[in-house]
Amino acid sequence: MVNTCTSCGAIISTGSVTCASCGAPQRRQSGGGGFCGSCGTALTSKNAPCPSCGHVKTTFNPQQAGGGFCSSCGATLTGKYAPCPSCGYTKTRYNPTVPPQGALYKNEGTGLVLSIVLGIFTICGIGQIYAGKVGRGAGILIAGLVLVYVLSWATSFLSLIGWIVLIIWSTIDTKKLCREYNEFVSQNGRAPW
Repeated sequence: MVNTCTSCGAIISTGSVTCASCGAPQRRQSGGGGFCGSCGTALTSKNAPCPSCGHVKTTFNPQQAGGGFCSSCGATLTGKYAPCPSCGYTKTRYNPTVPPQGALYKNEGTGLVLSIVLGIFTICGIGQIYAGKVGRGAGILIAGLVLVYVLSWATSFLSLIGWIVLIIWSTIDTKKLCREYNEFVSQNGRAPW
């Protein structure tokens, strides 16, 4: 298997910590299990005991001076949650420099209630508008009104089936949009759309 730089795409030698072309830090490949948090030995799988020292937890050893070893490249860490000085790997996605964005998060429950309750009253698409997709919500609102009020004169049974399908799809879509929105906010600190 040829290793390529994660930054510039140049071919790098196996086990190289940095790219010779651009100097970007690289994550060393292990057998797929990372490295022992106690002695830095490559592991066969993520939760396997270390073949050298028998250590079970793979990312940090509190008895060791410093911060243990990086579970990605095996380099010595300066602190338990510090990024690896060699490859930049961090144990957690939490970034203390990004302030909590509680006001930006969208509550899935609120979106679902809006989709279901207002959908029953023929006002579909409000869940999408709540999740920030105003255009999509307006399109669903118009489609719902056409299904209920325009097509119901011609074929009431088919219109009813279409309206129920629209409510179910709108509810599922609202839940998915709220999750995507909240995940993006937690990683980037701003709204995605």
